[in-house]
Amino acid sequence: MKENPFKKMPTILMPNELMEKALRRGEKVAEEFRKKEVPRYLKAKIVEENKVRTIASVISDNLQKYIDKTPPVRKLPKFYQEMVEVLAGIDEFKKCMGAFKWASDLVRKLGNEYAKKIRKARTPQEAAKLRKEFVGRVKSILKQIHPEMAFIAVAREKLKELPTFKELPTIVIAGYPNVGKSTLLKKLTGADVEINSYPFTTKGINVGYLEEFQIIDTPGLLDRPLHERNDIELQAILALNYLANLILFIIDASEYCGFPIESQIKLLDEIRELFKIPIFVAINKVDLADEEAVKKVEEELRKRSLDYIKISADKELNLEELKKEIKRRAFEEFKKAHM
Repeated sequence: MKENPFKKMPTILMPNELMEKALRRGEKVAEEFRKKEVPRYLKAKIVEENKVRTIASVISDNLQKYIDKTPPVRKLPKFYQEMVEVLAGIDEFKKCMGAFKWASDLVRKLGNEYAKKIRKARTPQEAAKLRKEFVGRVKSILKQIHPEMAFIAVAREKLKELPTFKELPTIVIAGYPNVGKSTLLKKLTGADVEINSYPFTTKGINVGYLEEFQIIDTPGLLDRPLHERNDIELQAILALNYLANLILFIIDASEYCGFPIESQIKLLDEIRELFKIPIFVAINKVDLADEEAVKKVEEELRKRSLDYIKISADKELNLEELKKEIKRRAFEEFKKAHM
């Protein structure tokens, strides 16, 4: 995917704004017809008819544009489907699109009906009365879908802020704060990382690239016990299941991060339980940790049959080996997912 599919969603005008836009356009068209050389008794009807047709067209076309420029949820990659569910609710989102379609079709139909009635009007006064009646009915229709318009306007603001993720083998970095995740991301990618917004984290998520691989650090998401999260936060976290091919879990064997090894292992266990994708562990800061602490971590990982590598992100110890290993594992999972 080249970009966030919601980036091109148009601004949703509220009923009064949309009505004002249509009335202005209608008046502009009417002004053009008033200048034409037409018998007076016909001119009034022509002006009113074209006002009605223009108002109907502007409103119907705008509502249809909201539908056409909004990607169909069920055709989106699973990750973005989950984001719609988390941020808006898929059923409510689809219901709103249905309301726009209903209103668009009805306004267009009424526009045609009233244009024909105006053409048959006997006097300019009757033509003006029919146009006013049409405008009243359109206002009533827009009032009915005001809640849906307001809902989609809010959802749009949230959805268009979602990051763009490339269709590449993807590695998500996890682990407690200060275990060395951001240092490792910079060392692995060798470049400045992109900071993108993501639901339920004020820090944003960091995205870097290692050749044809995407590496994502998720501060505020996979860096504290998952049992402390509410259901909607967990859903946002679990959406990463549909994005990542591998989780790289970082353990600080030195405990300088401020979290004991036992707590770090417990977070690892929670992530293993929730995620369906493979996990590879990097035991970091081995240059600072004592030998017994490193052995303790290794023992816990062997108990869980988890593969690991000992590194120092700061000293760049074993980083080339780590690169090769995570690339190999992520690529294998990526191939499986796209077979």
